[in-house]
Amino acid sequence: MPRNNLIVLLLAAAGLFSSCRNGNHYSLTGNLPARYDGCLVKLTPATFYFSEEKNSPEDSVKIKNGKFQFNGAVQKPTVYMLTIDGVDYKIPDMASIAVVIEPGDITMEYDTLGIIVSGTPVNERYMTTIGEAKRETVRQRQLLWHERDSVKRLPGSVENEVDNYYNLKSSTIFKENIIPASENFIREYAGTEIGEFFFFHCCGKDVYSKAFVDEVYPTIRPEIREQYEALIRARQEKQDYFMHSQKATEVGMPYREIVARTIDGKEIRLSDYVGKKQLILLDFWASWCIPCIQEVPLLKKLQEKYKNQGLQIMGVSVDSDREKWQGALDKHQPAGIQISELKGWESTARVDYGVQAIPFTVLIDASGKILARNPHGPLLEEIIEKYFSQK
Repeated sequence: MPRNNLIVLLLAAAGLFSSCRNGNHYSLTGNLPARYDGCLVKLTPATFYFSEEKNSPEDSVKIKNGKFQFNGAVQKPTVYMLTIDGVDYKIPDMASIAVVIEPGDITMEYDTLGIIVSGTPVNERYMTTIGEAKRETVRQRQLLWHERDSVKRLPGSVENEVDNYYNLKSSTIFKENIIPASENFIREYAGTEIGEFFFFHCCGKDVYSKAFVDEVYPTIRPEIREQYEALIRARQEKQDYFMHSQKATEVGMPYREIVARTIDGKEIRLSDYVGKKQLILLDFWASWCIPCIQEVPLLKKLQEKYKNQGLQIMGVSVDSDREKWQGALDKHQPAGIQISELKGWESTARVDYGVQAIPFTVLIDASGKILARNPHGPLLEEIIEKYFSQK
């Protein structure tokens, strides 16, 4: 081949390569306050929250001088999760952010209302719909929480009632802002992987309007719909069992077995104590639960006062981290036998007793019947005192 022809071919190939590279190249630049220097930023292909598939980070970089940057190539707009380790959560959405990686220069800026994404078509459209709706939601909620805190300081206000009222208003703000914006964005990208991801990422299927679901849900790939529907079925089965557990452990019903281990690994069965002790107090708690820790002194007092009359306290921890559970035991020295399955909120005992929140207490009498569900403070003392006074 003549030398000139070879040069022409090489130049053409180089030009083609450069064109492909430039056409698919992206950069993602983030600007943060300098206090986040040293935090690790990870870029990971997004997966559906209900998918068993979990991707590993494709790239990571540390924040330096308030900036981070990723560079690469992508064939088509693709959703990634950008996670930042070590942030303080003062900036909404900052710890984990869904971002569309597409050819072009993407910029992410942060302020007290959240993120601002710009520079490429899909991200610009996201920002004018969902992004702005999120920022408006944060702005309205900041004003709402300020108002709530002022109301709490008024004489005669009841904290729980105030919280319930403002939580309802907060939910309304979300519905009025996020849902219509999400529907607008997702509708534009229906039938694409972007539309599929944000359909499930933004809101639940049962939250969107019926007309929107009827229009968009059929455009999602059948295998994705099946994964999601399998999750919904499993959740419903759990909820049905949980509701059954609450009814099965109402006052007057027989106790349900608990099998767990002490911090030293010894297996403990509740049935080994029922009938041998006059009264058993189950205390569902966790190392991270401040109200639970605040009840420790009272439980110690009750154990000491009634131990000779047959009171047995059994602490059932819903921790998942053995070291944190160990630390709480060492620091607070809770009363009675302390056991855990170390399954966290998936604890069989928690589900079997229909425990929705902790601290939670159950009293079981000498016959194995539920005497009381979830009494605390003076009421708990009163029930125990009355029980033993009748013996």
